[in-house]
Amino acid sequence: MAQVFASSSEAVLSDVRSKRVRGSPDDGMIGKTVVVTGASQGIGEATARRFAEAGAHVVLSDHSVEVDRVAADIAKVHPSSKAMGVVTDVTDPSACDALVAAALKQHGRLDVLIVAGAVLQKKGPVAKLAPEEWDRVMAINATGPFLLCRSAIPALPHPGGRIVLLASFSGEVGLPEYAAYSASKGAVRLLTQSLALELAGDGITVNAVAPAYVESELGNQAMAATAAATGKSVDEIRAMRNAAIPLGRQATGREIADAMLYLASPAAAYVTGTCLDINGGVVLR
Repeated sequence: MAQVFASSSEAVLSDVRSKRVRGSPDDGMIGKTVVVTGASQGIGEATARRFAEAGAHVVLSDHSVEVDRVAADIAKVHPSSKAMGVVTDVTDPSACDALVAAALKQHGRLDVLIVAGAVLQKKGPVAKLAPEEWDRVMAINATGPFLLCRSAIPALPHPGGRIVLLASFSGEVGLPEYAAYSASKGAVRLLTQSLALELAGDGITVNAVAPAYVESELGNQAMAATAAATGKSVDEIRAMRNAAIPLGRQATGREIADAMLYLASPAAAYVTGTCLDINGGVVLR
């Protein structure tokens, strides 16, 4: 299910070029085709908007039809992005193939795959964690990135293709009562490293970003769950969380999106297999 909401404009492209800071990560993104999953909200939406701002053609994907509304808004703000939305079940191999096919049909190329979609598990100890909940989280957070990469790799330029996955600090240090989520993000880290080695000979780089606490819908869900479990207010939980972050605040979606853009840009041509920590110093404590 895809719809183009705007066509390119040479005048707009010229304006984008005129504002480009020479040597910035935005360089080289004009006209590139970027697929962003999880793009109906949060980090995914912020990332799609960031790539559109940089002059890329963006294909937004999500399981929710809300992705069409977001794509329409991006196309209105950045007409040269030719933003389009594709509703996708990332746990379905054929749906992942169809997403790549839609990008190729519309733009004739696919340069960058950004996997930014994820779900949070229902908070609870492993002894009480339902196997169905484990399977749900792993299917979306771990199997989904595998299937998306599997579908995208043949379409990416060899050399020059870019894959950027969304990991998490919890995949590095683990979180109590979030074992499924932490395990799924640990899987993303190792998928990143394995693919980086596998695709290095083809000139395709594979990297990940690992946020900690982000001002997003997923982050709000986690705070609400903690508040409910502790009897505290969400504001109290937010204050406690900020106090635990050396920089004293949560990240914005834009800050994570900037890192995604960097790893997909020519500025990161010699970076592969890395998982970039963007956590305000949390893992140092």
